[in-house]
Amino acid sequence: MNVVIIGGGVIGTVLTYLFSSRNVNVTLINSDLQKPRFPLIHSKLLRFPEDIRLARISEDVYGELSREVGTNVLRPVDSITIIPTTCYNDTKQIMSMWHDAGASTRIISDVSEYGIKRVSEEEVYILSSNGDNLVNYPLLISRVRKIKGINYVNGFASIKFVNGGIKVLVNGREFRGDYVIIASGAWNSMIIKNANLKVPLLPYKCQAAAFLGRVVNDIIYDYVLGIYVRPLGSMFDNALSGLRLSIIVGGDGNFKVTEPGRERGVDNDFLDEVRKKVRARLGRARLIGSRFGYCEGTPDTRPVIGTINDGLLLIGGFNGYGAEVGPALALAVTNYVLDGSWPDYARPYLIDRFGGNWPSTWDIDTEAHELCV
Repeated sequence: MNVVIIGGGVIGTVLTYLFSSRNVNVTLINSDLQKPRFPLIHSKLLRFPEDIRLARISEDVYGELSREVGTNVLRPVDSITIIPTTCYNDTKQIMSMWHDAGASTRIISDVSEYGIKRVSEEEVYILSSNGDNLVNYPLLISRVRKIKGINYVNGFASIKFVNGGIKVLVNGREFRGDYVIIASGAWNSMIIKNANLKVPLLPYKCQAAAFLGRVVNDIIYDYVLGIYVRPLGSMFDNALSGLRLSIIVGGDGNFKVTEPGRERGVDNDFLDEVRKKVRARLGRARLIGSRFGYCEGTPDTRPVIGTINDGLLLIGGFNGYGAEVGPALALAVTNYVLDGSWPDYARPYLIDRFGGNWPSTWDIDTEAHELCV
């Protein structure tokens, strides 16, 4: 069997490994327009039970990948979830699902020892262990591309339907497979639109900022200020720890609907807002860098997988939490190609749920994994 995968980022990398390890001939086509430079977050501290189940399965997939590359790509990190007291009762029910997934949580009253400042008297702090990891995706991408037998092609792909089959064109070259899988993130909708098909995907600009400040070892999910803060997770961490400093990454989840390639930089209003909130929560922090990329979401803000034409499959719409649930859905796509049926855990995410009818645009102001909404 031959499979062509379009997109060599988070999902395409996992798909490539899963198929190659199951003796499928894989061609990986990657434009290198966007890829992780630093580790990403894998978290089981999600909102919906279906998503938590995916995150748990993804954890197992990461274990399999770790054995393949010869090093553990998961680095456990504690986290502190900050919620307003008004949503604590709802969150308690969600916490029971976190426990079932293997996470350990407890309420703490003093967060000063974690380098965190209280900004309101109406806050609850949840300390979690075994719920979060940093995933070394730069290493994974590098190692998977070196697996023997994978046909790696650099370039931007387009697809055409000819004689009842699918032809993938890259730099004047033609590739065919028994299945073609589109897994190119925010570029999914563009590739599919150019093939005269429609999918329920909306690309948008996503941004993050880096700060130099006091040591932060934990991920902070802040639903009071509406931001997240996390360690960078790089070699710089050890070098700066002796100075009691660290590089931290922060963002606010805000978005701007746009096609990939149309933006030219990080928005100043984003930087002003995130800087203000990070300093309110952590104290002195110096903005040292920023980056933007492109993400994509579906009308219900949850991922989508499925067949969009004979032999053409889609996996996308991860809306900011692909590292959490993406590997499990990549495994589901692999099983579908090899066995002809979708696993039960994947069925809530099938494209069929939209019934072929969706709006031309929609709001993405709340992501599926967010609490207190």
